Amino acid sequence: MLLDMDTVREETRGRNKGGKRQATDYILDESTPFSVNEAYKALRTNVSFSFREEGAKVIGVTSSMKGEGKSTAALNLAVSFGQLGKKVLLIDCDLRLPTVAEKLGIKGLPGLSDLLVGGECPIRYLKELELYVLPSGTLPPDATALLASARMDEVITEARGKFDYIFLDLPPVTTVADSAILSKHIDGFLLVVRRNYSRYSSISDAINQLELIGAKVLGYVYTNAEVSGGHYKYYGGSYGYGYGHGKG
Repeated sequence: MLLDMDTVREETRGRNKGGKRQATDYILDESTPFSVNEAYKALRTNVSFSFREEGAKVIGVTSSMKGEGKSTAALNLAVSFGQLGKKVLLIDCDLRLPTVAEKLGIKGLPGLSDLLVGGECPIRYLKELELYVLPSGTLPPDATALLASARMDEVITEARGKFDYIFLDLPPVTTVADSAILSKHIDGFLLVVRRNYSRYSSISDAINQLELIGAKVLGYVYTNAEVSGGHYKYYGGSYGYGYGHGKG
């Protein structure tokens, strides 16, 4: 058994010395603007209705380029499902440039990579977010090989038996083959697109690659959208959300 729920480690989100949340968080909580919360609820509803089959669901969140906000989108959507009372696990599968642990202010070691090479790694549980997290772990020399391993198959299989939803924060689909390798485990992909940043050619390449591997694309998440006066707005497309900052 790789995912031992008896060794889950409860943690609290990190804070700066002044007691404030870290500047790169942008995580849903009591201080989040109403419109952003509503946007995530809409996204959550659309994702929920994308699946007709019963049972646990594995959702991959990716982008066409670095810096489009995929990690923040994966994290906040996972939190949103947790708010429904669902048992949710977020796995940071971006083993090259991980950001989930940093955004949460928790220790990133040990993590997924350590588990995949035969080590042990407790799942973190953040009670205030009602979220289970498996961070990326030690930076490996060959991330693709680890994600393609039999132990990764075991991790996903075990997770399906323990959680209602499993969100995978994936590297950009046009950069490395990791999303394609994990696609056999994924029930649906969300493609994150950042306003005034994402290139049409990169988005087109990402869609083509996802189609090539036969992936089910649930929709698009439109990030970094802000209207005048500092107010936040929900943006459509297939479906999506907007937030004032889009790093990660």
